[in-house]
Amino acid sequence: MKQTVTFYREWLPLPKEQFRVLMYLARNGPFSGNLSDLCRYFSLTPQNRNRQNLRTAINALTEEGFIESSLSGRTYKLTPIPKEKEIVLLRSWVDEITSADAVYSVSVSKENVLKVLLWLKDHGDEVFKNEEIQNDLDVGSTTIISAKKVLCEDFGAIVRNYITHKVDESTFFTEGQIVNISAWLKN
Repeated sequence: MKQTVTFYREWLPLPKEQFRVLMYLARNGPFSGNLSDLCRYFSLTPQNRNRQNLRTAINALTEEGFIESSLSGRTYKLTPIPKEKEIVLLRSWVDEITSADAVYSVSVSKENVLKVLLWLKDHGDEVFKNEEIQNDLDVGSTTIISAKKVLCEDFGAIVRNYITHKVDESTFFTEGQIVNISAWLKN
């Protein structure tokens, strides 16, 4: 059986900094260490600003019931709290998309690429418009377009099919799109 990583639908609208912490916990399980350890994991310099951003994210996630956390000295213990709607991805996909070595063809964060893939997987073969993803994830249209481009062109993870109708001889109306998730990533 292939290894998988479980995410939750309820995580998707969270800000990038909070999702980043949950992404770590989903992939690696409970965390025990200091904020500098987390900074290094995320390829961030362990400077005060980055540690403060992580501290703020951890506090918000704890208050909102997404994680259990405790602090002893400078050591945090973090554990995710399971939510209602699971979305499961292959670990190899998560690793490939979030790899520190991954260089995308367009500028978009790894967290947002992963969030868009999770949203697409959660919605299956439904017809949708980018505005629906924007509303659910609370990110801009440029981010959605860039993330889908990375998933399509850089990883071969999705295939987009646009649903259009001919209005007259020279006009077409795009109803939306259907995205199929590939069975594997291209290497």
